[in-house]
Amino acid sequence: HIRVRKNESPSESMRVAGLGMNAEELRANAQLTEWTVLDLNADGNVKLPYDEESFDVILLQLSIDYLIHPLEVLREASRVLKKGGSIHVLFSNRLFLSKAIGLWTGSDDIDKAYTVGGYLHYCGEGMFVNVEAEDLSRRVKRGKERVIVGDPLYVVRAIKG
Repeated sequence: HIRVRKNESPSESMRVAGLGMNAEELRANAQLTEWTVLDLNADGNVKLPYDEESFDVILLQLSIDYLIHPLEVLREASRVLKKGGSIHVLFSNRLFLSKAIGLWTGSDDIDKAYTVGGYLHYCGEGMFVNVEAEDLSRRVKRGKERVIVGDPLYVVRAIKG
């Protein structure tokens, strides 16, 4: 699991790279030590602008439902992830219907978790192992499990084999 503390800033030695399509949003993110604008749907032969095995953790947040080449993107994520590193694919049931891939728009939340798990499993034999999903919409507070009010949030995570 990744533990993030509210308002925690990365240490000076920590690299936090952001990649997305909106330069203004990336520039405004004070947590990032570097950022790159890249459309992951522009080309089926996607190439991330990072060296091999340069990250311990990859977060793919609220974008898997828009990828038209998800296996290629996840293979590239594996290339830049260190052996034993973890990938965390976060998603909700909120999306732009006009932009999401068809497979995603007709699925319920459980189907989506299985879809992401399948992506991680089938992008290459042994590439990712220990694939698991978790509903992050529940929290334990004061000893009681409580449902978070608002949009649900799910994660499918795996380890680079």
